[in-house]
Amino acid sequence: MCTVKYIPQVEYKECAMLKHGILGLLNYGDMTGYEIMSAFRDSLQFFWTANTSQIYRELQTLKSKGFVNDRKVEQKSRPDKNVFSITESGKDELKSWLRDENYGNQNMGLLMKVFFSGELSPEENIERFRHFKYACTEYADGLLKADEAVEAYKSVVKSGPNKAAYWNMTVSFGKKYMQMLSLWCDECISELEVMSDEDTCD
Repeated sequence: MCTVKYIPQVEYKECAMLKHGILGLLNYGDMTGYEIMSAFRDSLQFFWTANTSQIYRELQTLKSKGFVNDRKVEQKSRPDKNVFSITESGKDELKSWLRDENYGNQNMGLLMKVFFSGELSPEENIERFRHFKYACTEYADGLLKADEAVEAYKSVVKSGPNKAAYWNMTVSFGKKYMQMLSLWCDECISELEVMSDEDTCD
């Protein structure tokens, strides 16, 4: 039986998301702060946004920790620009974060990790999705107790039977959401298994 270190909803610190998002982008290649901002806007905005000041502030923090370096590049007709690159310790930090099964309390944490999971092997990622599906199943099973609680409160709270219907709607959302996540995990696992087989053949 696997040990679940997270559930599908937990609070995740924004600074951690931004830090590792920047490291993930720099792992693809050297970038200026503006190019990092553009990459967030063009590829990550559907689950994470960041403004320019946040990105430049975090770049300086990453530099102070030795996770990134920067160098000045002269330009003839434009101001010089700073180009950032990830260091070996930055790559180690990125992979450590990717392997950490604590996604925090928002699914944005999960999606950010999946986005950069090409740094890990298909086998590692298959195991990640299996664990996450298990967590979804356990969470959904826990919602069965919510059904019992709704029925119990209906007889205690003197607010009319119609109001309990909204409690049921909330529980129903949770169940369907977990079903969706579970199905998504199955689809990701299937695709990764094909990738793993292809790597074995090569």
